[in-house]
Amino acid sequence: MQEKIPTAIHTVFPDAVVVAVLKFTKGLANLAFRVEILNPEKVLVAKFFSKKNEEKVEKGSQISNYVRQNSLPAPEVYNITKDDEGGWVVMECLPGTVASEIWEAASVSEKHTILTSSAILLKQIHDLEIPSFWKHKKHEVASQIEWIDWTKIRIQKYVSFAEQNLEKDLSDYLKVKFARLQDLYTSHPNFRFVSLHWDYHLSNINVDEQGEVVGVFDFDNAMKGHDMADIGQTVYWIINQQKTFDAEILKSLFKGYGNLTLVDLEFIELHFLLFLVGVMRSTWSKLDLKWLNELHVEVLKRSLKGEYSFVL
Repeated sequence: MQEKIPTAIHTVFPDAVVVAVLKFTKGLANLAFRVEILNPEKVLVAKFFSKKNEEKVEKGSQISNYVRQNSLPAPEVYNITKDDEGGWVVMECLPGTVASEIWEAASVSEKHTILTSSAILLKQIHDLEIPSFWKHKKHEVASQIEWIDWTKIRIQKYVSFAEQNLEKDLSDYLKVKFARLQDLYTSHPNFRFVSLHWDYHLSNINVDEQGEVVGVFDFDNAMKGHDMADIGQTVYWIINQQKTFDAEILKSLFKGYGNLTLVDLEFIELHFLLFLVGVMRSTWSKLDLKWLNELHVEVLKRSLKGEYSFVL
């Protein structure tokens, strides 16, 4: 794909001279490159996608521009070009460093700043007016009722998986937790139905030297739904990607989002577990992901022991 980069750049900047190319290695499902050009002097991203991802990438690009138009730090997408094999996107390269790349070396204070700042931006995304194109290709949910119905379907699938594949103490634990999630939706059907990023983790966020978020990207999985579910998914990514089992650090995410009730925090915990089991179900039979399945089991055991605190 790298040989196509000059062609991709010239669709937007015909007189540009490519002076440096660096392949991204984290946080992008599609092949992507950081491209420095002259005439004009800019830093861009060229992202290449397959035919099967064409619709998803188009939608994600449209959402990225919408988020940017609402004064939030998402990259401007300049152009999408499609061909028989898929195509490419040329977009602005955001400032800063991908948060996941600095997390391990960051101080405790810097980690608190990263999560607090990340939560503030996520809340701003949730507060956006939902445009008609903010929808998921596979799991489009159009209302609170549809979200609750979709959640019930997921629970049924995941409980069945747990009963067949996990130790009894873990499957029993999940059955109790997911029953509680359904009870909560019965008693709280009017939850905040918002625009979800639905892939909001530290490999999709850029931060500055102080750990403040300066950019968010990759809206290809964006959908509508319960705001607390988006936070629950982010908790999953933090625990599994960054190996962060420190409850005090996780609380920075909740405090940054602001004004969370005990019910909100319980929804977050339950959606964290729901997403974890969903990922586990999709990876369980893949031998090359045995390490991830083992990590998931470890996280479930820690959760069963009460090692994660979702109370501020």
